[in-house]
Amino acid sequence: MASATKLVLAASLALTSGCWANGYFANRELHYVTDEDGEQVLVKSPAPAPAAYEAYLRARLALDRDPPQLDVARGHILDALRWQPNEPQLWTVKAEIEWKVGDFAAAEDAIGKALALRPGYPEAQRLLAQIHEPLPAATAAK
Repeated sequence: MASATKLVLAASLALTSGCWANGYFANRELHYVTDEDGEQVLVKSPAPAPAAYEAYLRARLALDRDPPQLDVARGHILDALRWQPNEPQLWTVKAEIEWKVGDFAAAEDAIGKALALRPGYPEAQRLLAQIHEPLPAATAAK
């Protein structure tokens, strides 16, 4: 039984190393994003630092909870930004967190940083439009 396990392990390693050598798994820079028209587009950009990506995911999970854990999300997004301060997506998520906390000046500042890094960045533009969306008449009258 042990020799069969070794054979399966050796075959798996051979197949995996062949895939790595041929570049099937080597290019972590290719990924799909949604463009302004809602279409999926394949783009090439540098892969994030693993620690930054983990912190981003933790921030996103805290933000998407019901109710959102905004202080936890803020802590994680700040960690991600320490690893990758030039990533507009991280600044956009920080802006979303600050907006939901009610710190509109910090939200505007974070969106400004995202747009300075990538002018016209669709996610930041969408959040900016959402922040500046006029209140419904019933809510504004209260």
